[in-house]
Amino acid sequence: MRKFFLLLSFLVSIYLPAQNVGIGISNPTDGKLTIVNPSGNQLVTRTSETGTGISLYQVAGYPTIGFNNMLTSSYSYLGAGYGSFLQYSPNNGILKYYSSVASGTANTNIGSTTPTLFSINANGNVGLGVPDAASGLHIRNKSILVENSGGFSDILLNPTYNTYGGGIELQNIAGIRTVAMRASDGTGQSGELMFYNPDDNTSTLELDGDYAGTGRSRIIVDELQIKGGADFAEYFDVAASGEIKPEAGMLVSIDENNEGKLKVSRSAYDKKVAGIISGANGIKAGMIMGHKNTIADGEFPVAITGRVYVNAEAIQTAINPGDLLTTSSLPGYAMKASNFKRSQGAIIGKAMSKLEKGSKGMVLTLLSIQ
Repeated sequence: MRKFFLLLSFLVSIYLPAQNVGIGISNPTDGKLTIVNPSGNQLVTRTSETGTGISLYQVAGYPTIGFNNMLTSSYSYLGAGYGSFLQYSPNNGILKYYSSVASGTANTNIGSTTPTLFSINANGNVGLGVPDAASGLHIRNKSILVENSGGFSDILLNPTYNTYGGGIELQNIAGIRTVAMRASDGTGQSGELMFYNPDDNTSTLELDGDYAGTGRSRIIVDELQIKGGADFAEYFDVAASGEIKPEAGMLVSIDENNEGKLKVSRSAYDKKVAGIISGANGIKAGMIMGHKNTIADGEFPVAITGRVYVNAEAIQTAINPGDLLTTSSLPGYAMKASNFKRSQGAIIGKAMSKLEKGSKGMVLTLLSIQ
């Protein structure tokens, strides 16, 4: 019988070289081999009657490729193991991939299949766990894991990082967590960014958007180094002195007529002196405090400690490094504190640069109100 089929195939190849072959169709014109079968498998190829293989079939007009899977009365395994299939919908242009939920034996019903594991829609959007991706890469209830060559996870993006939401985790080359960002650290709370010591998994830096559910942000750190400023300031509203408007480098004093506010200083040895408006001569505040929408708020950062440039006058007495400074009668200016008795309670700090006698200019000051 086998020899007969071989001979038949040989004769067909000799005498029918230009003819198409049809199965289930009397006049095949669409290809050299055309199979028309309204139900069931159009093609099944496998290693044996119980072996794994590939099948081609249609399900309700959806062209389908089965991997270790075929269509009988329902989806069935070709061989032992898992079965899966790739299915395309001409109606919406979406290609979907499914898999059996369990391993099975040959020629038995698959039973349940997973929801869409992978999809590509007509717009080119790719979905993982999404039947119709809404964006370029749309992932549902799945993590993203990036591994290094050693098999350790360098980056982990997890939509359910903790009970309250998703998160991103970074690990060092040994797979030990060093950075974690969480969308929330409690019910109805904001997120946080955590840095960890890889040796003992202790937190070394925490930026919490809603610390302990207080609704207030907090930074917890062992050491704070500020590179962009040299003084500690607080925000204040500062009143002008006549036509003299407040600006960086001016000395300011407590405004006795306006609670919580300051004014440009205008008297010598003023015991109400509060600080210097920060930012003069390119030296900016390193840290600024204030409480928005309260009396402890304002427009100007006023330095209360640290190094800051101040407007100074040396009309009568020169200023040298180490000299104590106090307020001058010139609005917003400092001068050398020559009268010890009057200076008590009116000292703004020590000069760190000099100013020649008879001149006005800026003096770098180590600010310490006393």
